[in-house]
Amino acid sequence: MVPLMVLTLVSILITPSSSTSLVSDFHALVSLRNGFQFPKPMLSTWNVSNPSSVCSWIGVQCFRRRVVSLDLTDMDLDGSVSPEISKLDRLTYLSLAGNNFTGGIEIVNLSELRFLNISNNGFGGNVEWNYSCMGNLEVLDVYYNNFSGFLPAGVVELKKLRYLALGGNYFVGEIPPSYGRILGLEYLQLGGNNLEGKIPGELGNLTNLRELYLGYSNAFEGGIPPEFGNLVNLVILDLASCELDGQIPPELGNLKSLDTLYLFRNLLSGPIPKQLGNLTSLVNLDLSENALTGEIPPDVVNLKKLRLLSLFKNTLHGSIPDYVSEFPDLETLSLWHNNFTGVIPENLGQNGKLQMLDLSSNKLTGTIPRNLCSSNQLKILILMKNFLFGSIPEDLGRCYSLVRVRLGDNYLNGSIPEGFIYLPKLDFVELRNNYLTGALG
Repeated sequence: MVPLMVLTLVSILITPSSSTSLVSDFHALVSLRNGFQFPKPMLSTWNVSNPSSVCSWIGVQCFRRRVVSLDLTDMDLDGSVSPEISKLDRLTYLSLAGNNFTGGIEIVNLSELRFLNISNNGFGGNVEWNYSCMGNLEVLDVYYNNFSGFLPAGVVELKKLRYLALGGNYFVGEIPPSYGRILGLEYLQLGGNNLEGKIPGELGNLTNLRELYLGYSNAFEGGIPPEFGNLVNLVILDLASCELDGQIPPELGNLKSLDTLYLFRNLLSGPIPKQLGNLTSLVNLDLSENALTGEIPPDVVNLKKLRLLSLFKNTLHGSIPDYVSEFPDLETLSLWHNNFTGVIPENLGQNGKLQMLDLSSNKLTGTIPRNLCSSNQLKILILMKNFLFGSIPEDLGRCYSLVRVRLGDNYLNGSIPEGFIYLPKLDFVELRNNYLTGALG
C-alpha cells in the first residue's frame, strides 16, 4: 500500500535527546535483529558489537545521535518483531512493510511517530494500541495482514491522521460511526475484511477524503449512504463486492472530482441515476453484476473521459446509445448479459482506442459494423448470443490486434474472412451456430 504523501526527515522537527541515549536505541535494534530471520547479506551492516555504528546501519537514520527512522521495507525478512521496538522513542518514521513477519506487534509510547507502515506481512492479533500516546501520527497502514477482532476504535484520537489502511485483514463487526470524526483523513481503506452492518452515514463528514475503499469480502446491510454525496474531493470510490442493496443514490452526482466509481458485484437495483452524467472527470465506471434496470441515461454522454464502461450482468434494456461512439478514450465497453435491443452503433470502432468490446447475450439485431477495428487496436470482440445477421466484415480479417473473437449463436451468413488465418495474435475464434461457409484453415 503506497501512502498519499511522503514524509521526509528534513521536514520533521526532533526534540534533542534526553537521558535516553543512542546506546538504548542500539539495544532495541539488537533485540529486533535477534527476532529476524533474514537472507545474507541483508542487514549485514548491523554490527552488534559496535554500538556507535548504529547510524550507519542499513535502514536506519539518525538525527542528533538518536534513531529517528527505521525503514526495512521489502527486505524479505521473516521472524517476529520484538516489543523492544517501542523503546526507539524518537522514531518519526517506521516501515516494516513487504516482509514475512508473523506474530503480534504492539506499538506504544512512540509520541514522535508520524509514519507507520507494517502492511503486507503476516502479523496477527489486534491493533487495539494506546493511540492517545501517538498524537502525531499521520499515516497508519496495516493493510494485508492477519489482524482480527473489531476495527480499532482508538484511531479516532489521531487528530493528525491523513491515511488509514486497515483493509485486507480479518476484522469483523461494524464500521464505527466515530470514524466520521477523523476529519483530516484523505485515504480510508477498510476493504477485504469481514465487516457487516450498515455503512455509517457519518463517513460523509470526511470531506477531505480523496480515496475510499470499503469493498471486497465485507457484507454490509442496506445501501450506499446518500451522505457520500458530501465527499466532494473524492477521486476514487470503491464499494465493489460487499452485498450493498437499494438504489444508487443520485447524490453521488455531486462528486465532480471522481475518477473511478466501482459498484460492481452488489445487489443494487433500480435505474442508473441520470446525475452520474455530472461526473465529467470519470475515467472508470463499473456498475456490473447488479440488478439495475431501465436504459442507459442520455446524460452519460457527458462522460467524455471514460476509458472503462462496464454494465454487464444487469437487466438494462433499450438501445446502445450512439454517443458511446464519441468517447475518444474508451478502451473497454462491456454490456453483456442485459436486454439491449436495436443495432450496434455504426461508428463504435472509430474512437481510436477501443480494445475490448463485449455485447454478448443481448437481443441486438442488424449487421456487424465494418469499421469496428478501424484503429487496429481491438483485441477482444465478443458478440455471441444475439440476433445479428449478414456477413462477417472482411475488415476484421485485417485487424492485426485481434486476440479473441466470439460471434457464435447468431444468424450470420456468408464466408468466414480468409484473413483470420493470417492474424498474428489471434488465438481463439468461436463462430458456432451460424450459417457461415468456409473454414479457419
